[in-house]
Amino acid sequence: MLTIGIDTGGTFTDFVVFENGKIKSFKILSTPKNPEKTILDGLKHYLKKDFLLIHGTTVATNTFLENKMTKTAFITTKGFEDILKIGRQNRVNLFSLNPQKPSQIIKDNMIFGLNERILFDGKVLKEVEDKEISEIAKKIKERKAKAIAILFLHSYKNSKNEKRVKDILKNEGFDFITISSEIFPEYREYERGIITVLNSSLMPIVSNYINKIQEGLKGKKFYIIQSNGGVLSPEKIKIEPVRTLLSGPSGGLIAAKLIADISGEKNLITLDMGGTSTDVSLIKDGNLILSKDREMNHLKIKIPMIEIETVGAGGGSIAKVDRAGVLQVGPESAGADPGPACYGKSELPTITDAFVVLNIIDPDYFLGGKMKIHPERSFKAIKKIADKLRKTVYETAEGIIKISVSSIERALRRITVEKGEDPRFFTLLPFGGAGGLIASFLAERLDIRKILIPDNQGVFSALGMIFSKFQKEFSLPILKMQSEETEFFIKNEFKKLEKKAFNILKDENIPEEKSEILKYVEMRYRGQSYELSIPFDKNYITNFHREHRKLYSYSLKDEDIEIVNIRLIAVGKISEAKFNPKIEKKRNIESQVKKIYYNGKFTKFNYYKREELYPEAKLKTPAILISEFSTLVVPPSFSLEIDEFSNILMVKND
Repeated sequence: MLTIGIDTGGTFTDFVVFENGKIKSFKILSTPKNPEKTILDGLKHYLKKDFLLIHGTTVATNTFLENKMTKTAFITTKGFEDILKIGRQNRVNLFSLNPQKPSQIIKDNMIFGLNERILFDGKVLKEVEDKEISEIAKKIKERKAKAIAILFLHSYKNSKNEKRVKDILKNEGFDFITISSEIFPEYREYERGIITVLNSSLMPIVSNYINKIQEGLKGKKFYIIQSNGGVLSPEKIKIEPVRTLLSGPSGGLIAAKLIADISGEKNLITLDMGGTSTDVSLIKDGNLILSKDREMNHLKIKIPMIEIETVGAGGGSIAKVDRAGVLQVGPESAGADPGPACYGKSELPTITDAFVVLNIIDPDYFLGGKMKIHPERSFKAIKKIADKLRKTVYETAEGIIKISVSSIERALRRITVEKGEDPRFFTLLPFGGAGGLIASFLAERLDIRKILIPDNQGVFSALGMIFSKFQKEFSLPILKMQSEETEFFIKNEFKKLEKKAFNILKDENIPEEKSEILKYVEMRYRGQSYELSIPFDKNYITNFHREHRKLYSYSLKDEDIEIVNIRLIAVGKISEAKFNPKIEKKRNIESQVKKIYYNGKFTKFNYYKREELYPEAKLKTPAILISEFSTLVVPPSFSLEIDEFSNILMVKND
């Protein structure tokens, strides 16, 4: 069976196909207003074959960030209507004399209190009344909300009232309903409410998108990658679309983890630079870093996500001179349409145009020569800025790149230095269409000595998707002090969750030998507000103390420990894709010598086509390595070597 990975970006949609042990790839310009159109257009030649599709989507991400979510009603326990408005005491700008609260996720006239009550132990104090629910349903229809989010106090202990309200509203004709006890059955009503509302408001948009793809695929097997790097079926994503808020960038991290395994470079800083934005992340000791406390648009999203920092700097980021006469780059992007000036549809000067002006991007080999580039338009667009700055067009182009490097550098420092990690002890792994262009500039700024450039770097996120695994998470609130009795209780609860997990894996036709069950307990010292997630094994208490000391520089071994939640993750292998070594004969490699504007002067660089390289090939530096979907800059201060998988390792000269 073919395995196809698709990553939808703001500028290009990337396709990677694994067939008969070989990987091939291609790109198509994205259609942001109708992203499903690009996907189905790219799959036309494969629809007569049997294939498995794994897709990373930005539909939920863009809908949320652009605040284009469906009008949603919020029903909660009477007296607690202001849960989402009050939020937490955290201030966005701690020292501001005029602090501004983030905008409300739900308008006041769409919030409804229902006379019901579940106690903290799950006992039903007040059941819901059908008549009151029907009255609320009538008001929701009058106010034209299409989605409904339901959050009742302590529903994670007993979901009876939430489920009753959902059933009645379904009969009233509402199709898009989320109850908090199903999407996030954990305590903390504010965070549970945020996830419930976001999920409901995304359901109509994501469901419509998935339906269009399913219709075009005509029954082909189809998965969507989640924010945690695992995949779920489209039917489950329609119910839980909030789990795809970081769907697209996760694919690249899956591939990066595999590269870490085969290269031996276990500590990586990943740099995914595309046409619209740049995503950076860490791989520590060969493992992805997951977070359950990610903040997006000032909202706490407490579902597991790969830790990714995003900055608005991509190949299409627009350069301009502000009213003070200062050069700025981004975060606005030219996207795919009209795109950078060199695409021929606009006069917008972008980072891509800057690289064209400096002669780093070869206009005759863009997308392998399949897409015409107009360098004269790049010169014209950047000259307008140069005239305002009273600089040469080359100085201005290099200035644009330096500014973009600075903004990305700040993001890299946030995920390393600000979290106690020294970037000098990490290897930089750039990918995306523009990752190789910018990597050496960042390495110089951060004193990083190694840069590992993977094969297929221009379509790396789509590549990672063909290696991703099925992943379904289950959680259960415990809220008990750790003891032998509690441990016995936890083991029994894990057995119940395991049964659910294996049933779902069976439904996905994933055999037990290709399955894995991961168990975690979320723990804290008595009196603390937040917990740590620790693998559940015989040493889980010792590991908790050690992890607490590592993070907070102290541990309290004599203090009581509270078990807050347990979490079980069912993982299943769905694809047979794998990296295969490249066996190629040594041959003569021809290079062209071209002058590029580098560090304030024209310097001779050797141009090589990456497709012509072979493992252990010897290349002259400085060099520019061009391929169909990416360009790599190797400055004079670095040497390089090529491994058996065609990955390139750049090492800083002593």
